Amino acid sequence: MKFLKLLPIAVAIVMLSACGTTSKTVPYKTSSVLHIHMSDLQFLGESQISCEYNTYLGFIKSISKVNGEEYVPGNDVKLSIPASGLLNFSGKGMKLASAKLMKDFPDATYFQVVMDTKQTDVMFLGSTTVRTVKVRAYKFK
Repeated sequence: MKFLKLLPIAVAIVMLSACGTTSKTVPYKTSSVLHIHMSDLQFLGESQISCEYNTYLGFIKSISKVNGEEYVPGNDVKLSIPASGLLNFSGKGMKLASAKLMKDFPDATYFQVVMDTKQTDVMFLGSTTVRTVKVRAYKFK
């Protein structure tokens, strides 16, 4: 009987100990080599794209926001660029978010990822992740 009285306290301690926040920011490295000079490019501007998604039980993912706006399934516009290492995003959320780049810079012929930040808030039986990517847009002269 003494064990049953302590069970709710033990469950509460386990639930609270499973919460936490991690944050990781690394510069983006490309694997392709282009032999061009900055004098060959015209800088168009810089943009930031983001995707927020929830993960449940470690494998069930649900997109909640794309570029700060609520995600509506079926309203998908994806940017299709050959996998050159410059904008080779994995995951559906970032592919949806990258469509904003063509809206912001329709004349761009070259995109350079400057920073890729991923922040994960760990909760009981799941997590919320926000991935933010800063991209510079250029066009050839």
